[in-house]
Amino acid sequence: MMKGGNRKHFESLLINNLLASLKGGDFKVRKGPGRILLSSENFSDAAFVREAVTRTFGVDYVSFPRRARADIGDIQDAVMAGSLALKGKAIRVDTKRADKGFPLTSPQVNSIVGKALVEAGSTVDLDNPDITISIEILPKEALIFTERFRGPSGLPVGSSGNVLSLLSGGIDSPVSSWMLMKRGCVVDFLHLHSSPKNRDVLDSKMMRILKILRDYSPSPLRIHVAPYSEFYKASMSMDTKIELVVFRRFLFHLANALAREQRYKGVVSGDSVGQVASQTLDNIFASDEASAIPVFRPLAGFNKQEIIDLAMRIGTYAPSIEPYKDCCSLVAQKRPSTHVRLEEAKKAEGEIGIAGIVEKTLEQSEVFEI
Repeated sequence: MMKGGNRKHFESLLINNLLASLKGGDFKVRKGPGRILLSSENFSDAAFVREAVTRTFGVDYVSFPRRARADIGDIQDAVMAGSLALKGKAIRVDTKRADKGFPLTSPQVNSIVGKALVEAGSTVDLDNPDITISIEILPKEALIFTERFRGPSGLPVGSSGNVLSLLSGGIDSPVSSWMLMKRGCVVDFLHLHSSPKNRDVLDSKMMRILKILRDYSPSPLRIHVAPYSEFYKASMSMDTKIELVVFRRFLFHLANALAREQRYKGVVSGDSVGQVASQTLDNIFASDEASAIPVFRPLAGFNKQEIIDLAMRIGTYAPSIEPYKDCCSLVAQKRPSTHVRLEEAKKAEGEIGIAGIVEKTLEQSEVFEI
């Protein structure tokens, strides 16, 4: 929970993002203590609401409550209205008082409501209940629910500035992008391809990956698409052992050029330290010197299985393992060195004229919105 004078800013962003995710619905919004209350008189697609809200960063959990007045009698009546479904079930009553001025304590509310449910045919099991009846008492009303659905938590997208993610065709980069979105960043993407035309990417698995990530964003995603050909032509005479690091530096040069135009505050990379040749500390050091803005590596301490597990949870794993000739994998096939010295990499990129390659690549790039 955000504290201090900036909390209202984060809450306002979250509300705007929720309404954007719930496009097509006529929702009224009220802020409660630590809660955002959404209501609609003419929108009844609960499954859509659940799906949209549980993909909105900044949401810890979602529930669909009954409402009652902040009165113990009315609260008990609201709970007992669903008592038939609770008959024969082991229950637990869990009360939280956001309104500390309510005349009964949480244990007292639990006892009163629990006793009524037992008399109606339920049993009590505080450790392993079949159903937990949650009661949240606010200043003017109480909310009663039996299910809560976990959201992704994090910070509202847009609260932390804009970054540019290096999106390859692998498993890691979509996950690292998702993690920066979770920390409140607006994420744009840069993808280099080996296809004849930029628009060919629109018919590839890259768009399927982006459409999944789009479900977590309140606004469309932007991707810069550029050909790999200029670097490929220039690298034909390069020592293959250092080509991967020089290629990584080329990506950072490209990203920094775009950052100067678009005011990105950082570059996002899917590196996991030591996982492959380009991700040894020596090669990361030799690559990062090319970037004047921060390089974020949210997966740095993850192992491969942890990354796969997260990719499966957010939905990007299946398209990520589809066959695709992305440029990183083409370069990595050439038995690269795991200990490229910075001086070697800088000398090699100077020999091929990296500034001109970056300029020509940017001239051939296009931006698409998903």
